[in-house]
Amino acid sequence: MASIYRLVGEVTDPNIPHSFSLRMIGSNQRVLELGAAAGDMTRALAAQSCRVTAIEYDAANRADLEEVADEVIIADLNDPHVFDRIDGNFDVVLAGDVLEHLIDPETVLKSVVRLLAPGGRVVISLPNIAHVDVRLALLQGRFDYTTVGLLDKTHLRFFTRKSIDQLVTAAGLLIIEMHKVRHPAFHTELGVNRDAVSPHVLAEILADPDAQTYQFVFMAVRNDGNQHTAQLADKYTSLRENYDLALEHLGTTQAQLAAIQASKTLRYTAKPRAVYHRLEALLKSKRS
Repeated sequence: MASIYRLVGEVTDPNIPHSFSLRMIGSNQRVLELGAAAGDMTRALAAQSCRVTAIEYDAANRADLEEVADEVIIADLNDPHVFDRIDGNFDVVLAGDVLEHLIDPETVLKSVVRLLAPGGRVVISLPNIAHVDVRLALLQGRFDYTTVGLLDKTHLRFFTRKSIDQLVTAAGLLIIEMHKVRHPAFHTELGVNRDAVSPHVLAEILADPDAQTYQFVFMAVRNDGNQHTAQLADKYTSLRENYDLALEHLGTTQAQLAAIQASKTLRYTAKPRAVYHRLEALLKSKRS
């Protein structure tokens, strides 16, 4: 399965799933990459000295993948036997923007969990169907599929934060780190008309802290059933989300402050220039 976001942005951009995923995966890891496409993420993993087994649906991508992956498997992830011929003990399984394209993502996730080495992790990114722009489009009677993005026409499954938790739990996993790619209202590919939206309705939707989350990017491990571990993971995840949100707000505030300062500077420099031009005009008139 090819990723729908694979070519959007650079892997160093902090607000795309690639950046979060690469940091969570780390270096010198044995990685099973699901839906490797033409290998953009595979190359980034190789640059981190990871050994990658890449599974890809499109045979046209084989040559590109073989340049960077240790092993390339051309197969359909919807095939229940696709994992039968793969040796386990992977440090990380990466499912970047792929589970939403599958008929039965839960079964696939359960299958890859069995391939994890002790202490292994699963890193996943999924689009948020509850993004504010989707909700506003629905209120306007629209659910228009697109070629990329939240309503990609190849999506078979749709996820919210709640359904992600249900999927992960059903697969026997526990989320230990969660990040969010954020796109503000009216800034997605859906093209929602701001003028047609009631401010009251917008405020109601934005009261949901995940309303402007475009994608969820998270890391999960096997759930050993230890309640104390689960509580600690939940607490850490919540703290991490709040930290990321605080950083986002700080960045917004700094940008607003810089804009105000620039505006003040422009006004202060404009006045002396205007005075100078008036004096120059006055001198010219006297000379004449």
